[in-house]
Amino acid sequence: MKFRYKVLFTNLILLSLGLGLVGYLMIHKNFELAKQTQLKNAIVQNNLVQSSVEYELLQLLNSVSDNSETSNNNTDNNNAEKSSISASSIAAQLPQIGSRVSSSVRSRDSFFYIYFDGEKVYTDDKSDARISDTLFKNLTTGNKNYVIKEESQKHYIYVTSQSVIDEKNLWIVSKCDASEAYTLLDEQINYFRLIIIVILIAESAAMYFISRYMTKPLEKLNHVSEEIAQGDYATRVNVKSHDEIGLLAQKFNIMAQAVSDHVDELNDMVHRREQFVADFTHEIKTPMTSIIGYADTMRSLELPREEQMMALGYIFSEGKRLESMSQKLFELIYLRRHDIEKARVHMADLCAEVVKVVEPAYENRHLTIETEIEDTVLTVNRELLVTALVNMMDNARKASEEGQQVEVTGKFVDNRDCNISKDKTDIGEAESADDRKCMRAYEICIIDHGIGMTKEQAERICDEFYMADKSRARKEGGAGIGMSLVAIILEHHNAVLSVESEPGCGTTMRILLPW
Repeated sequence: MKFRYKVLFTNLILLSLGLGLVGYLMIHKNFELAKQTQLKNAIVQNNLVQSSVEYELLQLLNSVSDNSETSNNNTDNNNAEKSSISASSIAAQLPQIGSRVSSSVRSRDSFFYIYFDGEKVYTDDKSDARISDTLFKNLTTGNKNYVIKEESQKHYIYVTSQSVIDEKNLWIVSKCDASEAYTLLDEQINYFRLIIIVILIAESAAMYFISRYMTKPLEKLNHVSEEIAQGDYATRVNVKSHDEIGLLAQKFNIMAQAVSDHVDELNDMVHRREQFVADFTHEIKTPMTSIIGYADTMRSLELPREEQMMALGYIFSEGKRLESMSQKLFELIYLRRHDIEKARVHMADLCAEVVKVVEPAYENRHLTIETEIEDTVLTVNRELLVTALVNMMDNARKASEEGQQVEVTGKFVDNRDCNISKDKTDIGEAESADDRKCMRAYEICIIDHGIGMTKEQAERICDEFYMADKSRARKEGGAGIGMSLVAIILEHHNAVLSVESEPGCGTTMRILLPW
């Protein structure tokens, strides 16, 4: 089920429950008020009938009393006989009294019953309904009982009052029509149902459009997610609201951008791996072709001693190049998967070790090395940093002509020159000695005056198997992996490598190590 329909149905259910509860309470309250009004009217009617009957009886008893006073018979037997005559006279007179009262005080749709000494002696109700015994239970003089009964699809209120006449109970039961309250109840219920239906229909239409408007951004998110799932990673959600949905859309766009960047990175990684395999295959194929060719020549032909030595020399040099390539590939793969250990190292000693390693190869080319090293102690991996500097010095040697000079310098530079710190770029902003340490870096420069490179070649110098001058590099025993290894080593040291070069003017390689 769509979210908009869930919102719609939820609101309809809650609105229906709320309106139903409010309507029930209001209708019930109105009904109770109407019923209390009907009950009060019934009690008033009962009081009126009771008063009228008691008044008529009082008149009757007074006339009997007057007649008794004129009599000469004053014995106890005569008194007992008079009392008996009074009770029977009352019972005989009550129907006539009831008739007179009915004609004088009874209202429309109201009736009454007269019970004397437990016997019904009068009623003006033609239906002569059966009176419930509940009306007479626990009834005392001055109090009233009442019940509500449904008869012939009408509701009546029965009210009972009690009087004592000559030690006999006189019960007056009034019957009043209370159907008006119940009719009002039915009318209110029907009217409320109609209102509920109209309100729910109107609210359904309003909530449908409101929920559709509110969930429209979610539909956009759904549509865009489908497009991204199908491979269109450039699609973005255009939602400008400032609520939670707008925030969700912003986060979704950020996520989509991250996915797009990650996919681009994976594609680039796949491309570089494919290029790596192709370059590696090519680099393996070239020396292997030479080795197989010269070996086959020596195997199948009788060569003079001089040609044999030349062929063996090619096989040896190509074998050494393969060995160097495999060693550097192993180091490259290892460093990409493992962290390195670091220790405090004097940079003057480290640079001196690098010069000592490359010096024999430089002397063979009649190249000189000029060093100017400012000593300091840095936390580095000595062996790996030596390997990186040796590779860079070896590249400088390969790019130089005989008799030229290669310069090696090491010194402190301000952070504004090296751009290592991202928080403060001006040494003048440092607030303490510790801040000044963070604002500085140690720079190692290797400068040659050889053949140089173009800008495009300098940008690709750290790619695997990339060689600006392949024939010259292969002649010198290179495989195009050295600078890739340098880049990985410097990355482990959080160092920055920059290359400045112009064709025919030489190359400057600058390493910035954070201090």
